[in-house]
Amino acid sequence: MKTKDGSCLSTFFFTSRGVSVTDSFNEWVRNAAHVAKTKGDEAQRQRYERWVIALVEDVMRIHGGVSAVDWATVSLVMPPDAEDRRPTMLRGGGNEPPRLSVRAVTSHHRTELYGECMRRIPQPLHPLLNQAFERLDMDVMAGTRTYEAVTPLEVIKIIQELQALCRKQLQQPHTQSSLASYGGPVSKPMETARDSVLGGKTTRDHLDCPPNAKVRRSENGAHKAESDEGPTAEARASTNRFLQEMIALDEVTQPKRQFVGKSQELERLYSRYEPAAEDIRPREVLVDAFRFIKAKANDKEKYPDPLKAYRYLSDQLKGMRQDLCVQNIVDEFAIEVYEKHALISLELGDIGEFNQCQASLKKMYEDAPDCVGDSVSEFFCYRLAYLALGGQFDALATELIHYTTTTLSRREQAQKSSGPRVRKKDVRNTLKLCGACEEGDCFTIARTLPHFPHGMHSLVKIFLPKCRLRWLRELLSGIRGNVSLRFIASCLGFPPVNVKTPTGDCEFWLDGTGEKAKGEFKRFFEMIKYPVPSNWSFDKETKRVKKSDDHSQQQDDGLTEIVVAETLCECVNEYIKYLGTRRDA
Repeated sequence: MKTKDGSCLSTFFFTSRGVSVTDSFNEWVRNAAHVAKTKGDEAQRQRYERWVIALVEDVMRIHGGVSAVDWATVSLVMPPDAEDRRPTMLRGGGNEPPRLSVRAVTSHHRTELYGECMRRIPQPLHPLLNQAFERLDMDVMAGTRTYEAVTPLEVIKIIQELQALCRKQLQQPHTQSSLASYGGPVSKPMETARDSVLGGKTTRDHLDCPPNAKVRRSENGAHKAESDEGPTAEARASTNRFLQEMIALDEVTQPKRQFVGKSQELERLYSRYEPAAEDIRPREVLVDAFRFIKAKANDKEKYPDPLKAYRYLSDQLKGMRQDLCVQNIVDEFAIEVYEKHALISLELGDIGEFNQCQASLKKMYEDAPDCVGDSVSEFFCYRLAYLALGGQFDALATELIHYTTTTLSRREQAQKSSGPRVRKKDVRNTLKLCGACEEGDCFTIARTLPHFPHGMHSLVKIFLPKCRLRWLRELLSGIRGNVSLRFIASCLGFPPVNVKTPTGDCEFWLDGTGEKAKGEFKRFFEMIKYPVPSNWSFDKETKRVKKSDDHSQQQDDGLTEIVVAETLCECVNEYIKYLGTRRDA
């Protein structure tokens, strides 16, 4: 169908002729229509339109069709020596549609045939099925076929030709493979169509359907009568063999890369460039390197800076992770390396490295269940806490749904097996901790964290500044006038909390120690740019908070510093507004 200005470069024109339109192709057609309008006379415009349509027809004969091409990289400039030929889509003369109407192309017969083929052909072959229908659409537009006369067996024959072509390309990877329309001889190497689209070669052969590709209507009728009687046992066996070969072919086309390192070095840093075999260490060397770097880190712990050993381990373990990933090593040793690096990343506060490790561990636990140790429950809880504290509630809901539908539904199998699994008590405590962090219940957080491994405390400390900022804004939204600074510090979880442990009662600091809590308090108020009164003493106020736990003591003796709630709230809102302008916030 032409547009109002007489052009046939429109999405509807290609859709009515069986072309599967993508977003990039739609944008490319619109740009081509604008280029056609800039031509000087009607003859140049029509020649440009014929060149565009012929270009699309060439692409439809490539493996994958229109959907396999990135149309944003296809040039809209027609080469000066481009061949002027009449495409198959314009066989009717001029810019008129071909003999078959649009209603015939989009009739219910095609839908029924496609649905029947989808039911008969397994999922791995659906891409080839789509390409077979693209070729079938070309034959229908040329008038050599009708959808009413085509049977599913004929569609399978088209897919068989595609299979033979794929095998030929796999057997001759360094030669130019050929593509031709269904039923016809090979007229041009594949580089004719593909290079003309992506590279700039402009010569094209006439791609109209050759005479020997036509199918007589009497033969179509015979096929239809045969299909009504049902395929024979031999035909069914041939079809089954073909489908099995296609599934096997799909596995052959994507083999796993067998890569074995040759390096014997015990220390290696992560490389951002693609490493060579001489840079990668094999598994036996990695095992020795793992013991070596742990022993060296123990020596570094004696230095004044305790984080120096953790930074050294993190750098070395990242290089080991690269060696394991390149060689596709997934076993107990690989899981141990990833778990060790995840815990060290938490100690260093590197949430990015921790996220990479926990995402890889999740896949390793699924791919190698026999290699999983008792830490699977621990790291599952880390993942839940990371998603909850990071505000990724959609991913958190997905994890919980997967846990309840997969883990709990297989309770009987888990009880029969003695292998490790996620413990319900750990998940329950993790959700309780995440709820307390969301509500700002610092006392519940302090009383829950001692029941977790040390890694959970490190994970919570990473998100504490962000949580405290949200807690303070919610706290000040309901306060007017003056407020005690000691009260704000208590609500933000800076003072210690008395908790009961198996060894007795003890003080628990959310920030780790009293000195760290004092430093975090100072950095927090510097972050929101609110000046703390000079006569404020963090040590004295925390001691007063501990004494106030005894009801016989009076909490207010007139020594507490007072701040203006409105001013503090304004500082918090300004900092949150500033964070909204940063991508790394």
